[in-house]
Amino acid sequence: MDTHDHKPETNASGFIAPTSNAVEPEFELSTVPGHENAAPIPEEAAIADSAPIDPKPKKSRTPFQESLRRFRRDKRAMISLIVILCIVVIAILGPFIYHHIGGLYKQQLGTHIIGPDVYHTYDHQELDRAHEMPSPQYWLGTDGIGRDILARLMQGMLISIVLAVVVEIVDISLGITVGVLAGYYGGWIDQFLARLADLLFAFPGLLFIILVAGILGGWADDTLGAVPVIGAGGNARLLLISIVLAFTSWPLMARYVRGQTLQIKEQQYIEAARTSGTNDLTILTRHIVPNLFSIVMVASTLNIAGTIIGEAGISYLGLGVRPPGASIGLMISDASQSLSAYPWELLVPSLTLVIIVLSFSFIGDGLRDAFDPHSKD
Repeated sequence: MDTHDHKPETNASGFIAPTSNAVEPEFELSTVPGHENAAPIPEEAAIADSAPIDPKPKKSRTPFQESLRRFRRDKRAMISLIVILCIVVIAILGPFIYHHIGGLYKQQLGTHIIGPDVYHTYDHQELDRAHEMPSPQYWLGTDGIGRDILARLMQGMLISIVLAVVVEIVDISLGITVGVLAGYYGGWIDQFLARLADLLFAFPGLLFIILVAGILGGWADDTLGAVPVIGAGGNARLLLISIVLAFTSWPLMARYVRGQTLQIKEQQYIEAARTSGTNDLTILTRHIVPNLFSIVMVASTLNIAGTIIGEAGISYLGLGVRPPGASIGLMISDASQSLSAYPWELLVPSLTLVIIVLSFSFIGDGLRDAFDPHSKD
């Protein structure tokens, strides 16, 4: 048998030439870029390949940012917030602007020539101009003794805002302090603070306010009436009412805070902080109190509406702001005496009070739905 024909052929340089039975790798020339038979690359893919890659991925929103986003989407709450901001601006800046609008005129019952800095004040009265309808001089008219209704209304809104702020500062301070201590430590501290809060809950708040205002009202007029800022213009009892309203409202805030604290202190990060040797003060100030922001904000917003109604009710009964001072409740009380003849004078302060209370209520509802979306279920 001749085996010479089966030997691979070699060339002069000594390399072995491949045989005809060798399997060649198969390439799809149409997939090789730049080849004359290559298929064209789609334009979308080319743009995607050439697009720059963002090295910084977008950060996910925090729970607080998500809550704010839900709150901004609540149209009713946002409209109410705008209304409250407008009321605050009008109450603070409105009197200064209103005192420069108008001209000089001579009083009918006197020889004095007065300007807008006098007749646009909340305590200036002219008996010959009582019960006037809205006019270029008095934009909302005058009341039963010739006082500017708009000037008194702006002063009344300012009184309501200041009172609400003072009450909420005391309410939040006492509520957070008592609620956090009771919920975190428990034991006899919880029992003592809980019984104290229950005692205040059992006593009617309005009755307590009337009792204190009736007993200490005269003392407040004599003692605080000489203070330029607090007692000037019949506002001597405002500080007394603020303290009483705050004293009767903080137990509800403390109850909310205590319940939330009981849930927070069982979280794993609190246990990890205790295990690492973190003291109680640091845990309370850095881990528990910041997480109470949502419930405190919702509760305080809803409480503002009750505070404004409470002040208006006390002033309506004659135990709050006294003449020549101005508050919404006092304006309603004065206008109710001539309701049948001049309903406009009662409609203006009453409608203002309704708008303020409803706006704060809608803001509170919006905050509650934003920070606790499961509350709708």
